[in-house]
Amino acid sequence: MFLIAATHVALNFYRLLRGYVWLREEVGPENYFLDLGRWDNVAHNALNAIMTWVADCLIIYRCFIVWNHNYYIVIVPSLLLIMSIIANGIALKEFTDVPLGTIFGATLVHWMNTIYALAFVQNVMTTGLIAWRIWRQEKESVNVGIHSADSRSSLLPIVRIIIESAMIYVVELLVLIILYALKHNAQFVVQEAVVPTVGIVFTLMTIRISKRSYKVHCATVTEDQSRPIQWRARSVGPMVTTEYTTTADDIDMKPIGPFQVQDDEDSKYEETYDKTRGRAVV
Repeated sequence: MFLIAATHVALNFYRLLRGYVWLREEVGPENYFLDLGRWDNVAHNALNAIMTWVADCLIIYRCFIVWNHNYYIVIVPSLLLIMSIIANGIALKEFTDVPLGTIFGATLVHWMNTIYALAFVQNVMTTGLIAWRIWRQEKESVNVGIHSADSRSSLLPIVRIIIESAMIYVVELLVLIILYALKHNAQFVVQEAVVPTVGIVFTLMTIRISKRSYKVHCATVTEDQSRPIQWRARSVGPMVTTEYTTTADDIDMKPIGPFQVQDDEDSKYEETYDKTRGRAVV
């Protein structure tokens, strides 16, 4: 995704130079960008399509993993992806055949609306399936008493993160569908934002979930460390507890509980008790 987005930005910069600088007198910016058959314009649209396919494949794969490798769940999203690939291929072919300045021609409008609609439906479906699966798992965990609804291990924040991140791309597709159907030139602005937005959305989703998991982990570790040492020891097995006394020359380690110490010289064991405390510390 990073390579596609970087290539997309570089190609757009090249197109701007050609349209507004190098071919300004010979062709003119308007005629240059309305000539959909130029190789750089076709490549630009091809990058848009490839980025969308990569995003669709990734969200379908995530849905497949969340649903425990259930192939039946991803059948419809996969069919929508195949239809999108076919529609994009036909649209790219149409770019090379249509006359100059017919970006809103009847044939292209039909195929472009089909492409955007397929991407919209596919993303809404897969995001909804992922969110619903995680929400259902959360409800089952609460019902059987694994944790409470307000516990740090709740999965509901994950559902919120997935929906919020996916909505950025979904809303952008919806706006693009409306603008293209209205034959409004503002669709060019939204279309150029699709490629970087796709990369941002999927990266944002990963980073936010990872950041939350890290916070939960830190909170759990802090809570565990605040518990009595005797309680924690029973949960992980026998522990050796030592008391550190700092002197001017070194640090002496004085055992304060029953344990076994191995002598490095003769490999013998001895048992030491803390008689001053009158109790055994594990």
